[in-house]
Amino acid sequence: MDAATPENEQQRAAQRQQVNRSSFYMLLFLFSLLFFNFSDDSSVRTGKPAKSDLLDDLQQEKELLDNLTFGVNVTHALPNTTAPALEDLWSIQGSPTSHFYHNITGIFRGEWENYNLTVPDNFNKTELEQARNTFQFDGPGSFSLNMKSVITLDKDINYIEGYIRIKDAYKSDYGALLLAGGVHFLNSGSLYMMAVPEGFAIPLDDLLHMLPTNETLVAARNVIDEQIDKRIEELKRERYWDWQGVDESEDTASLPFTCNFKVFGQLHPVPSHVKMSELLEYERELQFPQGISTIDAPPLLLSTEMFSPNCHLLISSRKTDGIKIENYYNKAITYAGIASVIAVIQIFSLIHQMEYTPTPSSVSNVSYWTIAMQAIMDGYLCLLYLTTGVVIENVFIPFATAAFFTFVLVSIFGMRYLLVVWRIQRPESIRPSSPTPAADEAPDTENLIPVANVRRPNTTEESNPQRDITYLYYRLYAVLLLGLFLFYQSVTRSAFVQNVIVGTLAFLFYSFWVPQIVRNVFRGCRHPLSHRYILVMSITRLGIPLYFYGCPNNLIGHQSTPWVYALVAYVVLQVVILFLQDAFGPRFFVPSRYLPQTYNYHPILSVDDEEATEEPVGKSQQPKDCAICMLSIDTNNHGHSGLNVLSRTNYMITPCHHMFHTECLEKWMRIKLECPVCRAYLPAC
Repeated sequence: MDAATPENEQQRAAQRQQVNRSSFYMLLFLFSLLFFNFSDDSSVRTGKPAKSDLLDDLQQEKELLDNLTFGVNVTHALPNTTAPALEDLWSIQGSPTSHFYHNITGIFRGEWENYNLTVPDNFNKTELEQARNTFQFDGPGSFSLNMKSVITLDKDINYIEGYIRIKDAYKSDYGALLLAGGVHFLNSGSLYMMAVPEGFAIPLDDLLHMLPTNETLVAARNVIDEQIDKRIEELKRERYWDWQGVDESEDTASLPFTCNFKVFGQLHPVPSHVKMSELLEYERELQFPQGISTIDAPPLLLSTEMFSPNCHLLISSRKTDGIKIENYYNKAITYAGIASVIAVIQIFSLIHQMEYTPTPSSVSNVSYWTIAMQAIMDGYLCLLYLTTGVVIENVFIPFATAAFFTFVLVSIFGMRYLLVVWRIQRPESIRPSSPTPAADEAPDTENLIPVANVRRPNTTEESNPQRDITYLYYRLYAVLLLGLFLFYQSVTRSAFVQNVIVGTLAFLFYSFWVPQIVRNVFRGCRHPLSHRYILVMSITRLGIPLYFYGCPNNLIGHQSTPWVYALVAYVVLQVVILFLQDAFGPRFFVPSRYLPQTYNYHPILSVDDEEATEEPVGKSQQPKDCAICMLSIDTNNHGHSGLNVLSRTNYMITPCHHMFHTECLEKWMRIKLECPVCRAYLPAC
């Protein structure tokens, strides 16, 4: 005994050293992430302009705008072919008494189509093809505009900034991102913006030349000068700054296109019965909630015409649906609240399943991978909710709440249950298979009752709890990192690759009942999972894909697809198979020649078999009593033979030839795998 003690201490020390070494490598990796691409002065390292140079450029741009005259030195004039489209756009204004939204901070989503403009003969075709690049402008596509409205000193004009994302007809990727800036005339609902590819500077002189009159040009110039002054003051106050631009030495071929766009927008007037005072009161209540009653939200619609001088394109978008940013945040808060409720429901459902399997014998029938796949899904949701709350400050509390409940689900209950399943089932993977005695002819397990009992397997192998926990968590982290890598690859690839990756991951993650179905077949066990647990988890986990891929007005604006209902049908099929396994036996759909040999608790009893079950011969046709509930068991065979196959699920016969009700013995075996009569070992079912 004393000689074995130093060896055990050496083994424990080696295990602790291995855990500490792996923890050190993980800590070193995290520290290395902090120092990637770190530099005190990026302008010195990359050759980008210093802050003083940028301040000089802004001052020169302001002087250039101040010297600009209406209709003089217009570098990119609109061709005459765009006049009909613009006239149709401005006709949306309606009568002079029409009212329009003033604060249009929000998100607009719609579709665009291209007008086939004739390219002039003197136009440089080579430069045009290079500017258009590989983007498909021939057919329609999707269009989204995120705008922020900035109040200025001029009460009739707001400055607007944001970005536009357009996708081509084939949805080849996530589209092209355009940075936009311009002015919004509140009384007429007209918008004038310039949009350029990401990284390029907005040509403000071209923006002013878009205005229809000298009065509007002067008013817009004052607004733009005000914004330039604000930018100069911000740069002077900033200690560190990030230059947003494209270096001349950088290759722009990676951009979808390099087209600059003149964006003409027109808001649709609100319904005529809505007064301007009511509309302004509604906007104030959204921005600064006071709890007062306001009108119902009028529709926010925007029509645009986008003309590109260097690509000679005219893109039209009509009646683009918009949602104000406050309503969007309210929608996000509602989603986070529903996600929190779903997480709480899943927590109680998992607790119910843990109470449903309180003993090692019942836990041994639960599939490890069924619980693990759901834990991985919950881990991703927790990261997603937490990241969303950190990035968007306005929805931090609701999304942090959803992340908290999801974290409780996966870390406190999910991983705990997973660890219990892992530790109980781990001896199965390391126990050597015992040789089966040779037999001249394999018995018919469907109709015959074995005459020999099965020897109780030895499951007393010692395990290290700390090592098990470390191994379990490291494997979970590895799967999470692999999934994040695949997600990153999906968002940077074409639509085909995205659909393949997302579809494959969805198929794998939503196959979480398949491992349980397979384990039921191999072990021949019934009712390993509570029916309530199966239904609740299936319904709640289908909520997220149904919302983002089935609802056309979802948060991220993802286009709905009918393929999501195939995913629903796939999960429903798994649930149906689980229920049928509980009703007709776990192997009802698998041919017997493909099945591993296990003990059959539901054999079809012949007359000789009935006489062999501890009843006198004269009473072979009389009902037998269950030793658990003390009620009679009817084993008489009536009617068609096919009905006998179904009726045999009403009773169970142990290897020691004792008969019980199926419901009674299954409840007993969840507690202990011993015969209630003779205490002999019972194979798991």
